[in-house]
Amino acid sequence: MTWRLSETDRRLRGCALALALGAAGLSSPAWAQGSTPLPGAYAEWHEAKNREEDAEPREFVLINYFFTRVTASNQLADPSGLKGVALGPIGLPAGSAVRVDGRSAFFVEQRWIPVLEYSPFFMDGLASFRAQVEVDYLWGRSANALQQNEGGGFNADQVNIQTKNVNVALYPTKKPAELAIVMGTQPVYDSYFDPTRTPLNDIIRTGYKLAFLGSDATGLSAFSNYKGHSSRLSLLPLGSAQADKALLDDPRLKYAVLGMADYAYPVAPGTQVGLSAWYLRDDTKGDAYAFEGLVKSGPSSSGLPFFVGTSRFNIERPTGWVGWLGANFHHNIDFRTGPFGASGFVMYNLGRYESSNPETTANPAVDISGLSANLELLYNFGRTPADLVTLEGMFSTGDSNLDDGRYTSAFTLNQYGLPGAVWFNHKMLLLFPFTSTANNYTGAVTDISNQGFGLQTVLATGAYDLIPNKLNLKLGVGHARSSVTPPETTPGVARGRIIGTEINAELRYTIRYLMTVGLHGGYMFRGNFYGGNPRVTTNPWAAFTTFTWYAF
Repeated sequence: MTWRLSETDRRLRGCALALALGAAGLSSPAWAQGSTPLPGAYAEWHEAKNREEDAEPREFVLINYFFTRVTASNQLADPSGLKGVALGPIGLPAGSAVRVDGRSAFFVEQRWIPVLEYSPFFMDGLASFRAQVEVDYLWGRSANALQQNEGGGFNADQVNIQTKNVNVALYPTKKPAELAIVMGTQPVYDSYFDPTRTPLNDIIRTGYKLAFLGSDATGLSAFSNYKGHSSRLSLLPLGSAQADKALLDDPRLKYAVLGMADYAYPVAPGTQVGLSAWYLRDDTKGDAYAFEGLVKSGPSSSGLPFFVGTSRFNIERPTGWVGWLGANFHHNIDFRTGPFGASGFVMYNLGRYESSNPETTANPAVDISGLSANLELLYNFGRTPADLVTLEGMFSTGDSNLDDGRYTSAFTLNQYGLPGAVWFNHKMLLLFPFTSTANNYTGAVTDISNQGFGLQTVLATGAYDLIPNKLNLKLGVGHARSSVTPPETTPGVARGRIIGTEINAELRYTIRYLMTVGLHGGYMFRGNFYGGNPRVTTNPWAAFTTFTWYAF
């Protein structure tokens, strides 16, 4: 690399790049490790580094993220339900209604994300402004119109810009690692690291790995990593509705609000153990929307579960609360102290929703109690960090009767978002959705609750750099089953617990720095979980070609 940049300028670029990687929704490359502090006053910078000849740090940083994916698959989704977006598990009769019935589809999708960061010198390192938008579409679909997730047709001329993040970060001590306060629309994850300053490659392997929360939200968050002690406090209104306007002539907004508190203790260099306590209060009575005017949010939504793979509670106009108590750890996941690494978590969710309809024929209340756990083991056997063997397991309890007044599986923020949680670390292509995507996020399991039936899965991968830091080959295998036996889809045809077994292979080539092309293919042997399901009549397969470029 022949760049001639000052250390401070590189750090500023690294800060903005971490934002881009975290916000883009794709894992960052292996080089992007650790946080990069924002520069302070120019005088301190010159005195500390004695670099009179170097250029001053830039106030304005622009990063472009461009991604294209070519897909050939027999997973057939209907993108009309969410206007260009296909989400959800295979086999469901509604939502994107993803079928696997012997026919195949071919399409190309594209994503562009520009990330802006402005840190004016006169603020003396006290504040930064960040903004991010997103443009997604399928090639050849829609033109000359106003609609998100569209615009790849002839003429283009589509108004399709989506607001992702607009926020201000304040650094009261001028040292972001000590204290960072983020106000506004921001990326929100279930890891305790500051997502505006931490590469997503670290986010998806720490905390709860986006299995419970991974999206954007507007609110207030405070992050600290003082002397290695990581912590986070967040207050995030997830949705609102005029829930009592029609019946009580009360025009006030009622909110679903999430509060999060996390702390991690550095046991040793590269090793942290964390604790979490989160609380969600929902007074919207099921009237808030995950997709405005189309799909309502919350556990009583009749449309959301089909898109995100959760379960619907048999309750009308509910108000209630959910709490999460969790513990997590990670050890040497960057292989800085040896060839072995590990990470994992345990999460217990509990809560209660009560119906506000006194004449309801559904459940008057639903109690929540579910347990989830994860463990991943890693071994770096070769010359580069990409020479890697991994073994990972994910578990969640299941509910054999989703219509009664007790829910006993994982409760994730997929109950409120489209999606609201995206487990990125699984390394599968079909058993769980391929995470390098723009508009299509489909697979056998799209939420760790597995539609409320629970999940038991084991995933193994082996990767090797055929050309060091240039050409990487990864092979993977995964097996998943539900924790309880699901009810019949077709009367008289019993279903089993085995969801399926996947084998896959991926080949990635680095063309230039931060520019990669990949070939990815997978095949899934479906199990008796799909017994009697007329929408899954053959084994799923898919082949992808991806092109990714981060430019800054």
